[in-house]
Amino acid sequence: MIQGIVGMSETTRAFIQTVRLYMRDFPELNRIVRGEESSDRQIAWAVLDAVSYFNGMPHLTTYSLEELLQQNQQALMLRLTVISLIESVGLLQTRNHINYSNGGINVGVSDKTPMLMNWLQYFRAYTDQMVQRVKVALNIQGILGPSNVGVHSEYWAVNATYAAY
Repeated sequence: MIQGIVGMSETTRAFIQTVRLYMRDFPELNRIVRGEESSDRQIAWAVLDAVSYFNGMPHLTTYSLEELLQQNQQALMLRLTVISLIESVGLLQTRNHINYSNGGINVGVSDKTPMLMNWLQYFRAYTDQMVQRVKVALNIQGILGPSNVGVHSEYWAVNATYAAY
């Protein structure tokens, strides 16, 4: 559960469920993992990590999850969150990997690390391109301002207005 996390909005709670749906992380679909692979708290952490990653990319920003979702960036935030979850699961898989051999019998815990790394590379390459495009678009939108007036050229100062005629 995500009880006790300060500032957890209904939007964030709904987004966590969207991530769970996208990952198909439900007990009835997990054949190897008993229950859910990622708890709501772990997904919430991944969401915060995704927002932090987005804001830390050049041109530095301070958007919240809610603001990014209002800007129609659900697909981007979903993929950034999934990247964070895959990294976390990959670290766990790598840490818990073990091979045991005794008397010609080999036993090993399934190592999904190579598959997770392939997914991670795919998501990271695709998503970093998305981040760059969104950052450029938000930068242009910031220049234009809320009314899309834009930045005046030097002709504005010389002629006082474009609509003088």
